[in-house]
Amino acid sequence: MTYGEYHYAVKYDMRLVNGEWVVNKPNIAIPNKMSKKEASIYYNKKFKEYWEAHPPKKS
Repeated sequence: MTYGEYHYAVKYDMRLVNGEWVVNKPNIAIPNKMSKKEASIYYNKKFKEYWEAHPPKKS
C-alpha cells in the first residue's frame, strides 16, 4: 500500500456519527512516500496485474 492509497482508504472510511467524524484507520504503519520513479514502477506493475486479471470484453 502506498502513502496515497493509505490516506484514500482513511478518507473513504470517514463517516459522520452524531455530529462527529469517525474514522477506522487501517492497522498498518503509514507508508513512506515513494519517489516518482518508485511510484511509476509500483503502479505500472499494479495496473499490468489488474488488466491481466480483467481483460477487456470482446464485442
